[in-house]
Amino acid sequence: FRSPTATYTKFQPAIETMLEGGNLETETYVLKLATAINTTAGSITETTNGGGYSTGGVSITKATSSQSGGTYTLAMTQPTNPVWTGSSGGFTFQYVVLVGSTTGPIAAWDYGSSQTVAAGETVSVTITTIFTLS
Repeated sequence: FRSPTATYTKFQPAIETMLEGGNLETETYVLKLATAINTTAGSITETTNGGGYSTGGVSITKATSSQSGGTYTLAMTQPTNPVWTGSSGGFTFQYVVLVGSTTGPIAAWDYGSSQTVAAGETVSVTITTIFTLS
């Protein structure tokens, strides 16, 4: 599996939640693979369980959330880069989605088209700074 570059996008309801009292400091986070997203509604269609993908995502940890001079930054620490390995019939996805326990879908990285991961192929994701808000 050759991983192309992904394009970042944010979910509009997450921004509203954050600005209306959400607390990114206390949330827990997972990365999920998805076949479709709706950034306006704040919804995703998660990749189907099986073929090497388990629904529910992979837990990641907040490294820092800080504010300096009116600019807020959210950064993550990952488990040794989340890896999904295709098995039997494999799986497909187009998006890697950051989901907060309270906020729901926060951000997505779009690979531009459906990506097929065959048996024995792997997908590895590296994410550090999620966003900066000023």
